[in-house]
Amino acid sequence: MKRIDKIQNFGRALSAMVMPNIGAFIAWGLITAIFMPTGWWPNATIDHLREPLLNYLLPLLIGYTGGYNVAGKRGGVIGAISTAGVVVGGNVPMFVGAMIMGPLSAWIIKKFDEKVEGHIRPGFEMLVDNFSLGIIGMILAIIGFLTLGNTVTWLSMWVGEGIKWLMMKHLLPLVSVIIEPAKVMFLNNAVNHGILTPLGVAQAEEFGKSIIFMLESNPGPGFGMLMAYWVFGKGIEKSSAPGAVLIQFIGGIHEIYYPYVFSRPRIIIAPICGSSACILFLLYVKAGLIGVISPGSIISVILMSPRGETLLLVSGVLIAAIVSFLISAPIIKNSSAVEKMAENKFTPKYKQKHDSSVKKSCAEIHHIIFACDAGMGSSALAASSFQKRLKQITDSVSVKHASVSSVPQEADVVVCLSALVGRAEHSAPWAEIIPLENFLQDPALDELLSRFSKNERELFSVENIYINQKADDKFSAIRMVGEALVKGGYVNRKYIDAMIERENVSSVYMGQGVALPHGTEEAKLEIISSGIVVFGFPQGVDFEGEKAYILLGVAGKGDDHMKILEHLGETLEDEEKLSRLLHATTKEDIYEILK
Repeated sequence: MKRIDKIQNFGRALSAMVMPNIGAFIAWGLITAIFMPTGWWPNATIDHLREPLLNYLLPLLIGYTGGYNVAGKRGGVIGAISTAGVVVGGNVPMFVGAMIMGPLSAWIIKKFDEKVEGHIRPGFEMLVDNFSLGIIGMILAIIGFLTLGNTVTWLSMWVGEGIKWLMMKHLLPLVSVIIEPAKVMFLNNAVNHGILTPLGVAQAEEFGKSIIFMLESNPGPGFGMLMAYWVFGKGIEKSSAPGAVLIQFIGGIHEIYYPYVFSRPRIIIAPICGSSACILFLLYVKAGLIGVISPGSIISVILMSPRGETLLLVSGVLIAAIVSFLISAPIIKNSSAVEKMAENKFTPKYKQKHDSSVKKSCAEIHHIIFACDAGMGSSALAASSFQKRLKQITDSVSVKHASVSSVPQEADVVVCLSALVGRAEHSAPWAEIIPLENFLQDPALDELLSRFSKNERELFSVENIYINQKADDKFSAIRMVGEALVKGGYVNRKYIDAMIERENVSSVYMGQGVALPHGTEEAKLEIISSGIVVFGFPQGVDFEGEKAYILLGVAGKGDDHMKILEHLGETLEDEEKLSRLLHATTKEDIYEILK
């Protein structure tokens, strides 16, 4: 597990240098696709932009971003300086050189700053900062120019020749065996933007197009598998598949289908074969894309297709989808019930852990963060969808999206897929983590939304409050509470026995003079509708040496049980309200406190 975490951390570091600059890659790709000699509208004058953007702008942006990620703006500046040396010293686009020099030079300046901190005379800080940055940046730029530039040039040529060899031997489809499993391990952005995009850009510059852009971003394999879930799936996997299909194929957010793979791990063979089939077809027809496609949408594929090859590339996507569908279908149809997404055997440990943890009340939640690997795909979509639902209840809670590795300090609740729970816990140990199986339709989202619901007030009225009561012992008091629930039409009489049984198993005394009598789990069938009753005992009721002055009888039908307890918990945690409740003398006072 530690080794996988290290690989993911390395992959995220690569991705984090490229992802913020994808817009620049797309700008270069569009200029290439439109204005190059074989483009849609050839223009020799505008085409002069192509090489400077590729050879200078893109590597410098990557170097700056890599440095910024390590040491802020100061790191970004020195990252750009050192990258410039590598750019001038090489003969190919220096993406790899930028990924090395950017973070490395930022780490060096960061260590220098730590060493001199506290040793600079007042008034000389700016002078030292500027000259240290300039001198160290100069040295690193020269080193990059003399050494790394030629090394990266040689390495790039070697990798390029390797890709050519695979293509000549028709072995390129085999890379799908590595890429597709890596994607569902949430290394998709690292693989695509950290490794394949620079290689594809270099190849497109040489040949005018590159098949490498389709290796990871092809929407066909996931589309075919999701269609199979739509046709042959059951329960939540079937009902959620149509929305996932739209988001994945049109929106290009591939993370949406990863939970479907987790639910049946062997189904990964379907996207592997689908991707391989597409690559084989594109090799045969000698088709490729002009620029990077991000997100991996069918729309992006069409926009980045060379003139005259759009139909070929769309056909490749459809071939991938068909193959993936045909392989997925029998796997889904023959799966047993225990493999259903709702019962995913790979995630219960997370669910159990977080179900037992203390959930935050709606009063404690001000910022909800939806997190995915990059923070720019499925999490953005899910956050937008949940915010619309939440706004119907309250406007006081912000819902944002972020990378699971960079959860902001303001987060009160972090929502992520189950496979990312470990990383979310490490990134935001202070927050409540809510694991999901599906960003679209997951019961956990409904439960989170229910915390902000105001329906609890409808379960409670002044008629449900009984003050100045007396009881011989705790069991007599619990029976009185149960009788009130029966009288109110909330439960059948058998529920009273279940309340007594619950007390025998584990005391319902909560502390601070309050007890919450309720039935056992098995007694839920005896609940007619959800309700709350309140009993006040001025002389107290003995609960094994502790005195309870307020008994709150609870009957929750379905998911209402947790909602009621959460609502009551908010009140009881408020010391002022609790004191008022214990000293209230009228039903109206109690109602105002608990409503």
